[in-house]
Amino acid sequence: MKLDLERIFKGVVLSLVFLGLSGGAIFAVNQFISSNFLTAGILAVPASLNEEGENLNQQPAEPPAQDFIEPAEPEDNLTIYAKSAVAVETDLAGKDKILFEKNADKKLPIASLTKLMTAVVVLENYDLIQNVIVSEKADSQDAMQPDLKTGDIFSVTELLYFSLIRSSNKAAYALSEQIGQEVFVDLMNKKAAEAGLQNTFFKDPTGLSPENVSTAKDLQKFAEYIIKHYPEVINITRTKKLNLPNLGEIENTNEILGEIPDIMGGKTGFTKEAGGCMLLIRKNLSTGGFFIYVILGSDDRFAEMRKLIMLSNL
Repeated sequence: MKLDLERIFKGVVLSLVFLGLSGGAIFAVNQFISSNFLTAGILAVPASLNEEGENLNQQPAEPPAQDFIEPAEPEDNLTIYAKSAVAVETDLAGKDKILFEKNADKKLPIASLTKLMTAVVVLENYDLIQNVIVSEKADSQDAMQPDLKTGDIFSVTELLYFSLIRSSNKAAYALSEQIGQEVFVDLMNKKAAEAGLQNTFFKDPTGLSPENVSTAKDLQKFAEYIIKHYPEVINITRTKKLNLPNLGEIENTNEILGEIPDIMGGKTGFTKEAGGCMLLIRKNLSTGGFFIYVILGSDDRFAEMRKLIMLSNL
């Protein structure tokens, strides 16, 4: 009887051990199957796929942490920041098409764009081969590099070129002195009225005075007047370089010359009060007419002139 009980007890113990081992083995097998077969895709849950074949059940990996970067402002290449601007297509026969304008009727200082009117008055009233001696008063005007000095002798034509190409204030003033500056400036204002420039006024022949004012539209109209009546002024302003006695080679202040096709001429200007100013004339090869561009009060007259030309082509 005792032996039977011992056998029964050992049988129970062995059964329990066997069951325990079996359960552990089954658990291990299940873990093995789950980890390896699922990885292999054999027992994976059927995936839902989008149109591109991507698994919609798959969770995207979390991106690594990055430092915050302020998004860049969108680049605005064609905004005109000048105080005033106009672009016009004209046939010089009264048919003008405005391509772009901004505050085109606003009166503003025009700096050395003044010298376009100085040139017209000289052409109407002077002997171009006459010699001019540079006075101390003329020499006291704001200087360019290179520039005139007291006692220099140049012809009216040479001074005219120098005032338009290099924007020499000394040359413009020396020219005005030949008939007296006050008389000269009076002739400038009379010519402005004759040309229909109702919002244009001149105080000096150089443009240094902030009282020399006009509007972009007036200057566009004046450009048309010059093309029709004084094309030699436009011819002078497209001269890129010129050699003058005792001054050497002078270079045009208009850096766009030679860069943009079909430029006929123009004039630059700058003073602290006026900011950057520019007038440019291009030939319209498709019609035989002209494009006239004016910018007043700019922090970057050349960059904005390029933008104005691009805008007028859109």
